[in-house]
Amino acid sequence: MKKKNSKLFSMLAFTGLLAGSLALASNAQASGSSIQAMGSWYDAGDSGDTYGFGIRGTYGVMEALGIDLGYTYFGAGDDVDIDVPGVDDNVTFGGIDAHTFDLGVRYTLPLELYFGGGFSYFALDHDTASIDGEWGAYGLVGWSFGGEHIRGFIEGMYRYTEGTIEYDHGFHGEVNRDVDYDGFAANIGIMYRF
Repeated sequence: MKKKNSKLFSMLAFTGLLAGSLALASNAQASGSSIQAMGSWYDAGDSGDTYGFGIRGTYGVMEALGIDLGYTYFGAGDDVDIDVPGVDDNVTFGGIDAHTFDLGVRYTLPLELYFGGGFSYFALDHDTASIDGEWGAYGLVGWSFGGEHIRGFIEGMYRYTEGTIEYDHGFHGEVNRDVDYDGFAANIGIMYRF
């Protein structure tokens, strides 16, 4: 039941995020508002390397300052091991996947260099074990290039959060393992700037 609620929350949040991003971008009053689509690579701590895709809306509130609202899905990374007391070998699971929702600010410098950061909610999921969603933070630096409206961009990010995997091992009872789901990420994508 917990897994169904997590997936339902993720889908509702994604729908709200998409609608909010489009509304923010389409009502752009200040320069610097845009909508962006991207591919992403993420070194997700204990879950290892993973790839994903995302969408983000940026609302320009001042000439160089914008508010970001974004969503990125990351697929399952490397296997995660759990040490079970009384069992000689570690139990190996698949990786953790995540629906990540970001809210932050960015500041754009001349030459279209920008930096920013904010807070994230990670709706974490695992096929075998149970893991709750967690709050986290991120920082980013990037550069956009191209025409007045249609532009490309590249970004470097650092994402941070932690979680706990809970696994019911039957005879050996419930086993928990704290996991770090933090590390560097890189995004490449295209934006439409209003």
